[in-house]
Amino acid sequence: MCRRQRILDISPASASEHASLLREAGLVSSERRGNRVWHRLTPLGLEFLHGPRRQLDL
Repeated sequence: MCRRQRILDISPASASEHASLLREAGLVSSERRGNRVWHRLTPLGLEFLHGPRRQLDL
């Protein structure tokens, strides 16, 4: 069981489906390493999570 499944209390199938939807939306990227898949927020995912970054005029 992965950390995401434990935190969200969901089945492996649900975790996989959610990850697929996030990937399709461009919010995360995934990389297989052996028998595990590592997920990482994309720049779009970071912006969605934290809001757009303001550009400062100096």
